[in-house]
Amino acid sequence: MEQRGWKEQQLEQKPKGDREKIKIAERLRCETTMTLAWVAERLRMGTKTHLAHLLYWKKRAKRK
Repeated sequence: MEQRGWKEQQLEQKPKGDREKIKIAERLRCETTMTLAWVAERLRMGTKTHLAHLLYWKKRAKRK
């Protein structure tokens, strides 16, 4: 968030499926042991299942 110059309030204003949020979530999942629930809550991305759905489709798009 610091690298992007985002503040806490901006997380709530951005859509749940914002591309930058998804990139951050993907990196957090790869580099840390944080759960989907924690990441979803921290980045204000809805539920853990919604985040899992977003990450699935991003990964699927990379394969093509």
